[in-house]
Amino acid sequence: MVRLDEHVRPEQDHGTAPGGPFAPGAALTRALDRGTDGLVIAFALWTLVYHAGLLVRPPTWVLLAVWAVATAAAGAGYVLWRRSRAGRGAVDAGGTGAPADRGLWRDSPVRTWAGVPRLVPAVALLAGVGAGTSAGLHEAGVPWWCTWSLGLISVAATAYGVLRLGRAPGTAEDAGAPPRERPGDSSGNSFGDRWGSLVAFATAGAFAAASWFMVNPDGDDAYFVSRSVAAGTDGRIPQHDVIFSTGSFGPIAGEPPVSSVEVLAGALARLTGVHPTSFLWYAVLPAVTFVAVWALWRLVREWAPRWALACFVAATAYLLWSGVGQASLGSFHLLRMWQGKAMMVSIMVPLLYVHLTRWAERRTAGGLVLLTAAGVAAVGLSSSATLVVPLVTVAAAAPLVLSGRVRTGAAACAAMVYPLAAGLAVVVLHHDTSVVGPFTDAPVSYSWVLLSATMGVLTGCALWAGSRTARPGVPSLITAGVAGVATLLLVPGVLDVIADATGAAQVMWRTMWVVPAPALVGLLAAVRPPEGLRPAAARGDLARALPAAVPVALCAAMVVGGVPLWSGQNGTTVTHRPAWKFPQRNLSTALAVVRAGRAHDPGRPQVVLMPQQYMRAVPLLSTRDHAINPNSHYLRLLPAPRAFIDDRLLLTTLVTSPQAADPSAAETRAALRRTGVTAACARRSDQDGLRLLEAAGYGNRSRVGKLTCVFPGRT
Repeated sequence: MVRLDEHVRPEQDHGTAPGGPFAPGAALTRALDRGTDGLVIAFALWTLVYHAGLLVRPPTWVLLAVWAVATAAAGAGYVLWRRSRAGRGAVDAGGTGAPADRGLWRDSPVRTWAGVPRLVPAVALLAGVGAGTSAGLHEAGVPWWCTWSLGLISVAATAYGVLRLGRAPGTAEDAGAPPRERPGDSSGNSFGDRWGSLVAFATAGAFAAASWFMVNPDGDDAYFVSRSVAAGTDGRIPQHDVIFSTGSFGPIAGEPPVSSVEVLAGALARLTGVHPTSFLWYAVLPAVTFVAVWALWRLVREWAPRWALACFVAATAYLLWSGVGQASLGSFHLLRMWQGKAMMVSIMVPLLYVHLTRWAERRTAGGLVLLTAAGVAAVGLSSSATLVVPLVTVAAAAPLVLSGRVRTGAAACAAMVYPLAAGLAVVVLHHDTSVVGPFTDAPVSYSWVLLSATMGVLTGCALWAGSRTARPGVPSLITAGVAGVATLLLVPGVLDVIADATGAAQVMWRTMWVVPAPALVGLLAAVRPPEGLRPAAARGDLARALPAAVPVALCAAMVVGGVPLWSGQNGTTVTHRPAWKFPQRNLSTALAVVRAGRAHDPGRPQVVLMPQQYMRAVPLLSTRDHAINPNSHYLRLLPAPRAFIDDRLLLTTLVTSPQAADPSAAETRAALRRTGVTAACARRSDQDGLRLLEAAGYGNRSRVGKLTCVFPGRT
């Protein structure tokens, strides 16, 4: 059996850019690494200020002022601390320099496969490949028990090979000291070594620019974007419903106001005088997309055993061709990065693994601060952090503890302290925290997030082979932990228990976010062809070209077997200029209907009724005007009287589903009166619906786009 991590040599220091401190991208790497860490700390401080603001409810300008002072104080403290540490020959907080004391690892028992009987890694690898193949082909008829049973075998064999106590001589990791230099390729890879960070920087910029032109609307924006609009319009934290009313009801059940990013976007938009939705999609979106790509590059640099650039290219190819579904990691990256949950899975999950790796290898005070800040920042991005961050933390901490580094593993749990505390606070302070909806079991969760067919097979194989494809030492430990946690989640009944305990049955598929699939698939690019496939007489160009066969074949498989994010099959349209992330015709029609209603009844907040694909645009425009039902899911979760909800569902069916049975004229009239509709619109072909609206006292037919609208009172 060929060892995937053998034949490596030292190449570079952990803290420098690929190629050494004088490589073309070294200064850029240090600046962006430190800048990314600074953003995490700054956003963590904002989240703390925001959560305090939930209690005292000040204007958003006060929150911004307090945040600015806190961030400036933290920055000044960091500079002073770094100077004092530099005077003693140490390095900065957690991030970009070599560890100040390499003796920290002197007593570490971490080992990776050294001295293990050959049968053990063979079983781990073969069972893992079998589990990954079974998971990817489950929708083609492979029984699910093949996935979790083979996965457990692979995890057990990996645990024996990787998580053993004791120390084996011969490598820097096994001897106790962290590697002075990252393992590299003896054949050399000068382009990747010298220019990798520049290529990553250019890729991040390209992704950021592309985010302006790809439109893939999402119904959840009725909630997320409306919070930014409310904060930007009113200058206050929207603690109550702003989708269906002007704060008349409490927050949507299952969506407590924990996340802070929407209010930050709205507050900054108000400060700059830009419409909150435009600010979110034209400024925030490209910025966070850039950071997400750089976060992926950082994780690849931490975990790749060699050829980090090739691994990064494969990782980005995975993202770009994972557009087969709305829940894929690619769809939660380039296509939907304005949502806090997308920022969490695309930015914070990779950065959490980066800082967990660095903490385990260095154990600096700055590293622990960054870990804690990352946990706080994740909560500020999404309430799902209370579920995902503990899983990520356990995936890293558990193998550290099991390998004998108990204090290091226990300290790593600092990352999940704030998410768990936030989750407990939500349970105590909010009456209903359950998320209503169908339960997503393990096979569905895997196929939604980690995909199926070719992409699912590659993801599964990368997941269960991660401890063999990652750099020896801590990355191998952590990827083994990721496989262990993911396998347990895939065992039948485990997600049911978590769903019952959390009330989050509908979002159980988000537990799969514990798997950093793009990075793990990218690591496959560093796998070398088995010895038997390498010509003994290969010399020169042929010898250098052979290793490239694996990443090329990997990328080709993803291109052939995946679906690009920009494909219409994924519901994406590509515009010729930067655009709001909503169908432009539907957006224009919705805006025209609101204006038409205001023309018939000037000065009154509008309550409009249209087919639902148009109503979804109204919360993006204003929180003064409302649509009857922009999103039925949130309507059903609204803590409102049953009649309030039923009236809106009835009217939605009337104008959205011509094939459905129409309500009676009396029911329509009563629902319109109770809801106070100021403009009611249906498709031109829906004559039955229009006649019912007119029978209820609405008239003055007007054409607006593809709709015909009527208004209260005949003339």
